[in-house]
Amino acid sequence: MNIDMEDFGRRIAQLQFKNSRKQRMRVYRKLEGMLRMNEALSRALDRLFQNASEMGKYPNRPAARALREWFLKDRAGQGLSEAMDGWVPDADIYMIRAGEESGAMAKSLKSIQTMGERAKQMRAAVTYAIAYPGFMLLLVAGVLWMFGVQLIQNMRKTAPPSVMAAMGGVGAVSDFIANWGIWILVGIFVAVIIIAVTMPVWTGKIRIKLDKYPPWAWYRVVQGSGFLLGLSSLLGSQVPLKRALEILEEQARPWLRERVHAARQEVLRGRNLGEALRTGGYNFPDPSVAIDLEILSERADVGTVIEEVTDEWIEDQIEMLQAQAVVARNVGLVVVAGTIVWAFRSVFAVVEAVSKTGSGGGGMM
Repeated sequence: MNIDMEDFGRRIAQLQFKNSRKQRMRVYRKLEGMLRMNEALSRALDRLFQNASEMGKYPNRPAARALREWFLKDRAGQGLSEAMDGWVPDADIYMIRAGEESGAMAKSLKSIQTMGERAKQMRAAVTYAIAYPGFMLLLVAGVLWMFGVQLIQNMRKTAPPSVMAAMGGVGAVSDFIANWGIWILVGIFVAVIIIAVTMPVWTGKIRIKLDKYPPWAWYRVVQGSGFLLGLSSLLGSQVPLKRALEILEEQARPWLRERVHAARQEVLRGRNLGEALRTGGYNFPDPSVAIDLEILSERADVGTVIEEVTDEWIEDQIEMLQAQAVVARNVGLVVVAGTIVWAFRSVFAVVEAVSKTGSGGGGMM
């Protein structure tokens, strides 16, 4: 089997650059500044390549390979959004395309940086909300495994009937963990993988209902904030609403595409943005946001309005997620403490039964 090492290296570089937000934002920031000084795109890309590769000394660095390819495709007559395909996330590409259509590339690059910072805040809030419950679940599982399997199961091998009776519920829990514990963990792991994989692609009526509850609601919040920020930037770049929604729909994954398509159809029927989002029936990105936009979408500066509404909504969602994380932490602490107390009480009962058995045996002799 022949392997094209050049293509393999290119794909590795694409993966590294696409998943390195820090590298992408550094390139965007420099390119934005150069374009604001009216430097030609081709010249700017070539200079950035020289900078990233240290004057050609390290041409295989991910950023250097990306910039070199963009420069060559730009010289060949391709648009920057087309040249970037595969190198940056889809959300960045539709912003670049908006800049190409509106002639405001520097503004689009600035919007990408702003949108990336907001998305980073949302992801951090979601991670914060998930981390505590996950940690507490692992902690409870560790406590139950230590007491229920490592200790109780060993004691039961030689324990007399009186000791067995003293074990009470901990014995049943121990059996359950020993028989099903690994399978439960495997099931949780598989469920997490399935949920994560299907998040961007699962559509339909059942998904609409699940979007009201975590973790699907968290995905809706993250994607909804990205959609609104992207739409705000597109409109701010003088892209008409219908065209902006079309661009977002073209670049979206199935779940988001379904919602953007529904909103676009309502806009084509003559509704404003807020009415389109509400009438679509997907509760996307959030009913409260749709109501606010329904009132404010008639303003001439609709791009700025959307940005303001989005910022306020994101702050509310971050506060809500942080509050949920605090509740989850407190509940988890109570559960862990209760589990540890219950386990220790069961162990003490077993030790007491063993002591009585030993004393009885000694008295009989």
